Amino acid sequence: MTEDLTHLCICPVCGAPDCGAEYTLWTESGGKKKSLIFGGNSFGSYLNYWYYEGISFCEYQKLPVFVKEYTEYKGWRDNAFTEIDAYDFLRALEAIKHSEKSDQDFKEHYYPVFKRFVEGCVQNGAPLFIEIC
Repeated sequence: MTEDLTHLCICPVCGAPDCGAEYTLWTESGGKKKSLIFGGNSFGSYLNYWYYEGISFCEYQKLPVFVKEYTEYKGWRDNAFTEIDAYDFLRALEAIKHSEKSDQDFKEHYYPVFKRFVEGCVQNGAPLFIEIC
């Protein structure tokens, strides 16, 4: 089963999802691969919030690793694909949901789909990967 959220972020100029910048969350369990494809630039706008808002160093240190690796271009952000911590990703979703940057698109489309997908990984004890396409 593959879920595709790229329809949420079509470029008005070229018509491509996020002008071709896509991310894929995927997992494999019981010989079956499941994936969720989404626009990297659109989702990245939610992750840029803390970096550009200039929060204090102490507040920044409390952020989920997923968010810090995004802003620092390291870890998962510096690799074509890598395993990420599912619980940390869920923390990142909650941080975005409760931030000033959260909007209706995130709350209605991204959040429930991501949460359901990642919680499925946790329930199955399956690893969670992110791939930059």
